[in-house]
Amino acid sequence: MLKDRIRRRFPAAAGSYLRCKRALQLLSRAPQFLTCYRQLGNGSIPHDALLDYCFSGPLRPAQIREELQQLANEIAILRAKRALEIGTCSGGTLFLLCRLAQRDADIISVDLPGGPFGFGYTWLQQIVYGRFPIGNQRLLLLRADSHSGETHATVVRELKGKPLDYLFIDGDHSYAGVKRDFELYSPLVRSGGLIAFHDIAKHTRDDCQVDRFWNEVKASYAHREFIADANQGWAGIGVLYV
Repeated sequence: MLKDRIRRRFPAAAGSYLRCKRALQLLSRAPQFLTCYRQLGNGSIPHDALLDYCFSGPLRPAQIREELQQLANEIAILRAKRALEIGTCSGGTLFLLCRLAQRDADIISVDLPGGPFGFGYTWLQQIVYGRFPIGNQRLLLLRADSHSGETHATVVRELKGKPLDYLFIDGDHSYAGVKRDFELYSPLVRSGGLIAFHDIAKHTRDDCQVDRFWNEVKASYAHREFIADANQGWAGIGVLYV
């Protein structure tokens, strides 16, 4: 396709275009974000309607609902006390994580400024995401590169020597990128914890290679795969039981 050729030949220009497009999309949805902000603040979202809420507004995740429901079931059983999400995009998965974790959980999200999906949280998103925590939860939004040693050190420092219960990897979708995230952060997950990956299904895009790494690493763990349709060409969630 023409846009793919332009992206390969002029990556900087393509990146600027995508950032501007994303910013305009978010601005056009400002009224939706305002409504979302109010709803999150008044506690009007019942527990059994969390997924419906995710898919009906500006938090809509780039996920297949059936697969995300299965992951949500796993998170609800785990009741994480400490959790890390790499790659937050529109915020739907982070919202679910906050609402399904323990009420005094420490939750960290890492999103890359200028990245191809989440862009490191706009000011509007930061305001809304600040309403995600419930009870005495603490949510830290890190606008940073998950691959950097400095970011890793920040995560370790924020955990205060305690292990993660849950790690969700949905950032860099290249083979080297997803491998780097796994190598850096999987050692922080406790025995009995969960490591989840998004986009483990075989993709029709050549630039997503999560499935390649997933197929290498899953043999070393008890695991489950949530793929709605083997021919869907995207998405898919894999869970490793540590």
